[in-house]
Amino acid sequence: MSVAAAGTPAPAPAAAPAARRRTAGGTVERFTLPAVFIFTIVLFSVLKPAVFPTATNFIAIVQQNLPLLVLVGGICVVLSLREFDLSFGFIAGASGALAVQSMVLWQMPWGLAVLIGIALGTLLGAVNGILVAYTRLPSFIGTLATGATIQGVMLAISNQTIFSGIDPDYINITSASVGGFPIVIIVVAVLLVAVGFLLRSTVFGRHASAIGDNPVAARIAGVNVKRTQLLSFMLVGACAGFAGILLTSQSGQYYPDPGSSLLLPAFAAAYLSLSLGRGWRFNVGGAVLGALFLAVVSTGVTMLNQPSWLAQLLQGLILLIAILALNRRRGTR
Repeated sequence: MSVAAAGTPAPAPAAAPAARRRTAGGTVERFTLPAVFIFTIVLFSVLKPAVFPTATNFIAIVQQNLPLLVLVGGICVVLSLREFDLSFGFIAGASGALAVQSMVLWQMPWGLAVLIGIALGTLLGAVNGILVAYTRLPSFIGTLATGATIQGVMLAISNQTIFSGIDPDYINITSASVGGFPIVIIVVAVLLVAVGFLLRSTVFGRHASAIGDNPVAARIAGVNVKRTQLLSFMLVGACAGFAGILLTSQSGQYYPDPGSSLLLPAFAAAYLSLSLGRGWRFNVGGAVLGALFLAVVSTGVTMLNQPSWLAQLLQGLILLIAILALNRRRGTR
């Protein structure tokens, strides 16, 4: 007598094929961003063969977008908690402003100015963390409010003034090179590897993922949710402070709101990283690849003498497509 005849239900024959289809779909999805990235490079290389596919151009793309790369590394940590930070661009601007003013107005050494700028970013991140973790203010609203406040304070202090006359050593932070290769790229790469390791391979990273999956269950399991949230926002603030240093070092001056334009590409890059992660997991490596993809698109559009608004439009569409794809993937589970 067969098992089925004895009354035991036979396994559903469609279960295995369905699982294989989901696995195949996930594999294809993980290769989509790298494939599109390579296709974009090939496309612009064909359209602009004399200037685009050169080592000098690729190094320049990375170097110009170092502030964005630093920010996407930090924002992945907060997004892993299912929280948002809409103030990091303004924190970057405030940190850069304080660093420059420390040198220009108060005659501080450039090294101390760098530390002050990063410390301010960390402090402002802590303010966001306290608002979210200890006052239960929604992160979307709380960080939007702090960002607007920081912007107002910046404008009041600077009075739309462009500060110049910065210490040459401060400018050398982003211009110094060895054998033609910028040293700051190595520094940022080490920072991103450290943040990626923190998020993926440490207790802190596991706690962040657990909170993002289910904060109530994480709290019951013994995770200190409030402390993890506070530290996450402080980390984003520190990254934003460093990004502000890079922005002002690159420009050789301070101008109002230098980091405000980084909000859209940072979130777009972070959400693109979901295609490379397992499940609903933000990851630093994928975010960096997404940021470089957006930078290549922006550079290619500029080289083709297209209007600047086209690059921003494409970035917005890419973010929209990434979110729609995410919702579709979650809906099929």
